[in-house]
Amino acid sequence: MHIFLHRLMAARPHKPRNRLLKAVLSVFGLFFLFGVCLFAIVAGVFMLIASFLFKRFGKKSLRAHADADILEGEYSVVRPSRVSLPR
Repeated sequence: MHIFLHRLMAARPHKPRNRLLKAVLSVFGLFFLFGVCLFAIVAGVFMLIASFLFKRFGKKSLRAHADADILEGEYSVVRPSRVSLPR
């Protein structure tokens, strides 16, 4: 097992030497990058549309009970006291 891990960590992938293969792999990489970016943009737009529609046509009862979230109370400032530790 040790030899296998050593060979796996010591392996260095080389760039292809064939110019046509380099070009094909470069174009494939660019198309892959473009596809991932396009997917991210489309997913973001759909999330924005869904949030807008949910806010627009969502539950109306949540807006009516907006005042129920307010809490009232009293507070006082507690100042930290100095504690002397025995040495």
